[in-house]
Amino acid sequence: VGRKIIYVDAIQGGILGYNDILHEADAIGTAATAYSGSKTITTDKVSATSYRLRETGRGNGIQTYNLQKKTTYALSVDFTDADNSWNNVNTNKDQYATDAHWGAEQTYDFFKNNFNRNSIDGNGFALKSYVHYSSNYFNAFWDGSRMTYGDGSGTNGNLPLTSLDVCGHEITHGLTSFTANLNYSYESGALNEAFSDIFGTAIDVTEQHFARQALADSERRYRLLAERANDMISELAPNGQATY
Repeated sequence: VGRKIIYVDAIQGGILGYNDILHEADAIGTAATAYSGSKTITTDKVSATSYRLRETGRGNGIQTYNLQKKTTYALSVDFTDADNSWNNVNTNKDQYATDAHWGAEQTYDFFKNNFNRNSIDGNGFALKSYVHYSSNYFNAFWDGSRMTYGDGSGTNGNLPLTSLDVCGHEITHGLTSFTANLNYSYESGALNEAFSDIFGTAIDVTEQHFARQALADSERRYRLLAERANDMISELAPNGQATY
């Protein structure tokens, strides 16, 4: 997909050059997530050989950044991939970033599909996730404007905290801040956490349900094909004997 202004030599008819108008566009990719297996994600195509974990199709966007074990958000960079098939398993554990990105997409879809809510503020609030926060940081949090995910510590086997239920939990804190705006202390703080636990679990269970349904549909189609194949064999060899 592209859109260009092309400059043509009026006398010779040759192309002198062009300017790209469409600098980036959403693209459908696949990701080998760490917690949820192979998933379809939406990314941002910057060029023919460069994609990043950003998209504009949901609300005002979903963006996932790499903090590179720092704590200053201005120093974050994009996660990138050359072919939009994200199998970025490495010593930095970058594969967990696709969990955060896919998790934000699933959370947006959950609130949109079930409550017709356009992101957590109802007005397309951009969901920004920051992965690889600090070192030996066993936590994830919503700070009023974004989600942040640590890479874990020895307490949990040094696994980044980007599973779907955690993503749903943290993003729901944002939803609560835009709706009930519960004070984070005592009973109201407990309710705040409870709502995040409830919706985080609901988002996780909903996705598992659809995944199981898709698997069941595939198995049903396979059985129908197998039955049809057996019928065709019977028609070709009515006595049960194969012919050559």
